[in-house]
Amino acid sequence: MDDFNPFRTPSESEQVLARVIADHSASSIVFERGWCRYQFHKKSRLQLALHAMKYEGLYNLGTMFGRQLGEWILTCKGISDIDCIVPVPLHRLKKIERSYNQSEKIAEGIGKLLQKPVKSDLLQRKRYTVSQTGLSALDRKKNPEGAFQALQGIPPCHVLLVDDIITTGATLVAAALALRQGGVEKISFAAVALAVKD
Repeated sequence: MDDFNPFRTPSESEQVLARVIADHSASSIVFERGWCRYQFHKKSRLQLALHAMKYEGLYNLGTMFGRQLGEWILTCKGISDIDCIVPVPLHRLKKIERSYNQSEKIAEGIGKLLQKPVKSDLLQRKRYTVSQTGLSALDRKKNPEGAFQALQGIPPCHVLLVDDIITTGATLVAAALALRQGGVEKISFAAVALAVKD
């Protein structure tokens, strides 16, 4: 899968991710660590694979991508205090339509490598949102705002929040803000791919 245009190092992907979020987010969100395995380009083989994973029922690709991310994360120091892995949730109607959440499959792959539990019940998407695909940068920023809610219970200290693709970071930021409001102290981000300008 090297022809999928991977980042050269975890620190390179973390720096690009921090820049993307700073450039596109009106909300200030500080994340502990961030990992993205691949650079996402339109009309690439990676886009075809992620589309198949997300819309064509090939959810096993999610687990495979998750294992790759897990291997990538394990090369880094300072990850031992991650308490659990939280996938970005789908709205319940969208999950019924697709029958699975691709971010959960990715999180499961990471969890097996990191030996950390996947907690899909810590965060819910309370508002139905349209797909970010095809939206303008401004609409991508507004679309997920206020869409998430942390569920009641004793919050973990450090959560690894997982999504499939990061374009502007708006979805991750909205989900992270909800977790912070729910009492989570530290949040790290992980995604299979990070969109880069062609």
